[in-house]
Amino acid sequence: METIKVLDRLIATCIDAEKRYHRAAKDVGKAELGEFLGRQSEIRKRAADELQAERSRLGAAGGEAGTWAGLVDRRAMDFSVVMSMGDTGVANWCREGAEATAGEYENALREVLAPDLRGVIQRQLGEVRSTIASLDEVLSVYGGPRS
Repeated sequence: METIKVLDRLIATCIDAEKRYHRAAKDVGKAELGEFLGRQSEIRKRAADELQAERSRLGAAGGEAGTWAGLVDRRAMDFSVVMSMGDTGVANWCREGAEATAGEYENALREVLAPDLRGVIQRQLGEVRSTIASLDEVLSVYGGPRS
């Protein structure tokens, strides 16, 4: 896959994740969980911005946008919250999204990439994996999904 397409896919994934965390932060009742999810939104925004800068450095212009699937996912979240998922359900939903994000990064790393770009993507994947571990901890503290 062409490097620009790899970057486009990761940028869209990061934007979707940013919006997911932002929405989730508003939907939870526990203040500390909301703050954590808000920080995750900011981290994904910075990741998207960094990838966009890499894309621009390669001479490709383009605007930021999420994916259609991301929009549907966030709309499903609204419905799920109405259906009383609760804070642990929201955290589990975010964890599932983080797993999908990690999968996109892993797919990107299977491509032939310049060493500096590969380093950026590997570092960002590490951040996503750290988020997954943190969400696992949140879920263990709050008793797992739908508790």
